[in-house]
Amino acid sequence: MISVEPHLGEQQAHTIRQMITSLDEAYWRDRSRHKPNLGLNGEVGHYFSCGRESFPEVIRLAVDAIEPIIPGYECEDWVVNRTLLGGGMPPHIDNEGYLAVSLLCMQSNSGEFRWYENNDLEKPQSILDKSGQLIRFNQMQLVHSVPSALSERYVIVFLYR
Repeated sequence: MISVEPHLGEQQAHTIRQMITSLDEAYWRDRSRHKPNLGLNGEVGHYFSCGRESFPEVIRLAVDAIEPIIPGYECEDWVVNRTLLGGGMPPHIDNEGYLAVSLLCMQSNSGEFRWYENNDLEKPQSILDKSGQLIRFNQMQLVHSVPSALSERYVIVFLYR
C-alpha cells in the first residue's frame, strides 16, 4: 500500500536540504556506475547517492532525528538520493531485502515518484514532489520509477525491516 502524508515543515526540510547540498561532490556515488539500480529491462538509472555512514555527524544526527516511525517495522538504514536535472530511475523493483520504505521529499516541484497500479506499466500513478512530504510503501514487489528530474532533486530514503 502507498501512503502520502506531510512529515516536515517546509522550513525544516529546507534547512536539512541546505546541509546536504553543502557536501563536497566526493561524497556522492554515481549509481549508474556503482551498484546500478537496473530497470525491468536492464536500463540504468542516472542519480547519485550517499549512505548514512558517509555523512558528517551533524547531518547524520539531523536526519536520524526526523526518522519516520512505521509501526511493526524498524528503520535499519537511510540513504539520500540526489538526482540532477534530467536524471531519474527507470521502472524497477527494489531488491535490497527491506520490508518497507519511506521516501522524504526535500523540495517541491523537482520531479515526481511514479508507481504502477497492479505493476502495469500502462497504469502509472504520479506523486509530485512536495517539500517535507513522506511517501511510504511496504509492497516490495511494487514497480516504481522516478521520471526525469525537473531540477536538482533530493530524497531521503528510509529503509525498514
